[in-house]
Amino acid sequence: MVGETGVESELPRVLLVDDDPDVLIELSEGLAMLGLPSLTANTPVEAIDLVQRHEQLQVVVTDLQMPRIDGIELLQKLALMGRKRPLATIIITGHASLDRAVGALRLNAVDFLQKPLLPEEVAQAVRRAFSLVEDSTRPANGPVAAPGAEKPVARPNYLKTLVAARADRDAIFQSDLFSDPAWDMLLDLAVAEASGRPISVTSLCIASGAPTTTALRRIDELREAGLIERRPDPADRRRIIVELTESGRQRMETFVKRQAERLGLPLD
Repeated sequence: MVGETGVESELPRVLLVDDDPDVLIELSEGLAMLGLPSLTANTPVEAIDLVQRHEQLQVVVTDLQMPRIDGIELLQKLALMGRKRPLATIIITGHASLDRAVGALRLNAVDFLQKPLLPEEVAQAVRRAFSLVEDSTRPANGPVAAPGAEKPVARPNYLKTLVAARADRDAIFQSDLFSDPAWDMLLDLAVAEASGRPISVTSLCIASGAPTTTALRRIDELREAGLIERRPDPADRRRIIVELTESGRQRMETFVKRQAERLGLPLD
């Protein structure tokens, strides 16, 4: 099934992909009522064709569990297409495929939504994704370098920086709690904050790649260390948002700046 909803005066910038036609109808009609017209596809093959034919598409919301080409393979193909044009992907999944969301997040998916979900929840994630796409296409201050003019970082220097990063981390945070996945969680939170994308407890656990019980324990340890805090999402009180505390934010900033100085890279 391929369809288009919404007012004709606005070209849809959202593509919904799911093999369940009822889900597609409910979400597309719900998004249209919220001012977000969409195209729909019930197979990844149709989705790829639509993305190729509709240049205005910016956000793809896709299920993970689908026949033939599944959601992970679709994300891989979209990641390649995203090198030529700005594309953001949002994944939706049920309990059965929760563990596979880790791979999706590592393929640059910008958000993770768990079924059952409401159109309002999807609309909120889509609007955040629009902001990320707009940020990625906004020209930076100063002259634009010609394509291919970037000076590559020498591999030996880069490897030395990675080695030095561990010493910097221990010196700045002065803590022995950083066994995986705690450090990965802090990095995820820093990236989310820089991107203006709130991250939930569920998403943080999945992105860590650790078992849920281990990830939740690390979240508690980071909170007790005063580096992160949790708060209810004002848009959905069932969802708990995790953020860096001011102390955690300052320490991450110190760490990032120190690594940038080692590489000789300016930070905005």
